[in-house]
Amino acid sequence: MEKGKIQYDRYRFSALQWLRYLTEGSGLGIFVVWLCYHAPPAIPAAVPIAVWYAAEKRRQMKEERKKRLGYHFKDFLASLHTALTAGYSVEKGVAEAWKDVRGLYGEGDELAAELRRMTAQLSLQIPVETLFAELGERSGVEDIKNFAEVLAIAKRTGGRMDQILEEAGRTIRERIDTEQEIEAAQAARRYEQQIMSLVPVGIILYLRFSFHGFVEQMYGNLPGVLIMSICLAIYLCAFWLGKRIVRIQV
Repeated sequence: MEKGKIQYDRYRFSALQWLRYLTEGSGLGIFVVWLCYHAPPAIPAAVPIAVWYAAEKRRQMKEERKKRLGYHFKDFLASLHTALTAGYSVEKGVAEAWKDVRGLYGEGDELAAELRRMTAQLSLQIPVETLFAELGERSGVEDIKNFAEVLAIAKRTGGRMDQILEEAGRTIRERIDTEQEIEAAQAARRYEQQIMSLVPVGIILYLRFSFHGFVEQMYGNLPGVLIMSICLAIYLCAFWLGKRIVRIQV
């Protein structure tokens, strides 16, 4: 694999990110242990919570990066069509569209970096359809894969490249627009799910501070530990199920 290419199927944390998210996860784990068990010997149970938290953050950031690449690809298609309409070849159009994407999202954007690399490789006479096919496979973004296939067919059959790519680009843009609309609608549902996830925590905190003597009987004995462990397991299952429900793939 060529050095510097982004591997979209994995996400590597920097040392600072590992430190940050493991620290946050440890804080969350200690809070859960205090809330459910209120016993120092149970503190080691915070370790798997910290590891899970960091892994979940990494998964979220990987998904967000892939989704961002797909969304920005829509703007690239619009810029490419403009360049083709102005009379540029596909290869020159990619270079022009790269400038537009770089202006919109900055040099550090994933798609801007990919287009910069493509522009350099096009100068080495590497076929443009090969570059997009490679990016589609590496990123796993279906819209990029589909575009690469259409581009390869258009290059083989000839014809009005701008018309062929505009039709393909319109279909892809409509799909991305639909996905963004669903994402916006789901944002409210995710917020509700987060609020509902905090309700049991709030109830336990309220009971601990308002009815301390009553709740204290749940700590420091085997029946209490078993009951709290069962409740925690049910809560975690419900939390996981809620996250799955509000996550929609288009």
